[in-house]
Amino acid sequence: MENRSPEGDNIKKLLLLLSLTMETLLPRVESIKLVIWDLDETFWHGTLSEEGITPIPENIELIKKLSKRGIINSIVSKNDYDVAKQKLQELGIWDYFVFPAIDWSPKGVLIRNIIENCQLRSPNVLFLDDNHSNLEEAIFYNPKINAHFPDFIPVIKNHEAFEGKEDASLSRLKQYKILEKKHEAKKSYDDNLDFLKSSGIQVELIHDLLTHQGRLHELLQRTNQLNFTKVRLNIDQIAALINSSSNESALIKVKDNFGDYGIIGFYSLDKSRNRLNHFVFSCRILNLGIPQYLYAKLGFPDLQVVPEVAEDLDRSQPDWIGEIPASTSPSSTSSIDASGDHKQAQLYFRGPCDYKQTLFYLSNSGINITQETNYVANNIPVYPTHTQALLGAMQLSDSIKNQLYSIPNIPFFDQNYFETTLFKNTANCIVIALEADYYQHIYRHKQSGTKLPLGKREGILTEETNHPSLVNYFKERGAEHFDTKALVDFTVHFEHFGLISPKEFHQNLQTIRKLIPEQKRLILINAPNPSFGQEKRYESMNQIVDDFIKDTKNTKLVDLRNLSTASLFPTTGSKAFNRKTYLDIANLLLEQVPTTSNKNSKRKISHFLVFKNEIRMRYLSLKSFLRKSIWKKVKRVNLLLALELYLENGITEILFSFNLAMI
Repeated sequence: MENRSPEGDNIKKLLLLLSLTMETLLPRVESIKLVIWDLDETFWHGTLSEEGITPIPENIELIKKLSKRGIINSIVSKNDYDVAKQKLQELGIWDYFVFPAIDWSPKGVLIRNIIENCQLRSPNVLFLDDNHSNLEEAIFYNPKINAHFPDFIPVIKNHEAFEGKEDASLSRLKQYKILEKKHEAKKSYDDNLDFLKSSGIQVELIHDLLTHQGRLHELLQRTNQLNFTKVRLNIDQIAALINSSSNESALIKVKDNFGDYGIIGFYSLDKSRNRLNHFVFSCRILNLGIPQYLYAKLGFPDLQVVPEVAEDLDRSQPDWIGEIPASTSPSSTSSIDASGDHKQAQLYFRGPCDYKQTLFYLSNSGINITQETNYVANNIPVYPTHTQALLGAMQLSDSIKNQLYSIPNIPFFDQNYFETTLFKNTANCIVIALEADYYQHIYRHKQSGTKLPLGKREGILTEETNHPSLVNYFKERGAEHFDTKALVDFTVHFEHFGLISPKEFHQNLQTIRKLIPEQKRLILINAPNPSFGQEKRYESMNQIVDDFIKDTKNTKLVDLRNLSTASLFPTTGSKAFNRKTYLDIANLLLEQVPTTSNKNSKRKISHFLVFKNEIRMRYLSLKSFLRKSIWKKVKRVNLLLALELYLENGITEILFSFNLAMI
């Protein structure tokens, strides 16, 4: 008879329990934009209407953390509204929720209403509830919603679907509060016109187009529903338009009693022909009557409407819209609030995720950072940090993007590929690590001509001889849907374009710089010179960067060629950086970041911070080792993620108390 150790049996039971639990605990989900909470036995312990409740501090902090990532929170709970509101106010968390639905109605319908009010899709929503029937009801009324028990809550903080985007000022929450106020106010009006007249809608014309060149470019390129002319201009054409004396042009800013909508429109009138060449508005002011007001204000000029548009124009003159005197002052119209908080330097970073070690040093040195790096979607890394990808995010129309999104199984690509806040960000310093342009291959979409940088160094996707190794690569990462057929299908839609040429690289840098306001500093990080046969390529690209910086104002360089620890592996070409490399880069960036009045902002990384990062990196190395070791033994993704979760929460000691050799 086989001898069994009680410890071995215990760990097998534990591992089995973890594996089964993780089927629901850590599913692969889309990017979450809204979390809807049940209250009793979910957000807090206990039942409010019976024995009372006990707060869960971790949940309160999680909601605040999610809000600072731009992720919205709401409530669906069967409780008395006033009693629940009072309790949430006592906990200091009420104002973090939007569209709370607290009554005794069926939850599925309430959830559907919240999603509609927030103008979101079910796949981007998470519903948390301790009752299985409530979860099933939520799914019935809202197909594809992510519905889970409270056991999922500890995972949220570090789950990739909840990364969101840096929003320390809670701007996204404020936008939804505006929607909430408008929704409530509209209920008291039987007639929509009466509601509009009471809304205090005001329009401001901005003639200082140069300061807002990036926003102007975005409006012309990305708007469709209220774009009456649909004339797309590149950045050089916009510069020519701004300097034209034959056109009357203005950006349109709107606010009402519920909030400030920002810059939402643009018109350009050819005065000699009395013809509108551009007439375009953001859909966020849909049904407010703004286009009709401007059309009437300009005297109903000639306008060739390119269908389809969401609103019709006629000869009426809306009387519910007022006007603020036109502004030409950059300081009064800047998207950066002059009275805002300047205590902390603001920095935007775009580049490979390994630079997070550098960002760790900076964020702990008095700098507030917004970062956009490569990420993982459906078990496969996505690398959208190439300059071509960045310009695609800005210049491609929504119809082209949707065409690409509709193609199934494009490797190293997902529906967040073109997401960026660069041209909307309030940061006064932009940092871009350029290394992807040096080595990343580009593929051209045959139908539209769109160029997509995809992958890293896995092999050219359209070459049939590479397909076996690529299929194996995807299989090892749990992405079996990228099989040989998927690669053949990809080849039907795309052709290999190759590396970006130095000339195109220089043009991309020029365009990006033009899209960034002159007063914002741009810092570029180049690549170290290799010693493995790619010397000419890297030297040529680095020379382009050198020339560009020499000829461009307010643009600086972090030169990795000058760092002795910055090198590349000869066999793969990937970076062979160590921790000192990332520390050195952080110090170089600190020298270049514009000074701030913040006393906590340091010009050099402290020794304590270096020690703190050393502990952090040892922890991450241990986690990585455990993941890889356990993976090789059990080959179960669920268990792999379960162990990582337990490591994150400090509970791995439970596993260490057993003899892992018993597995």
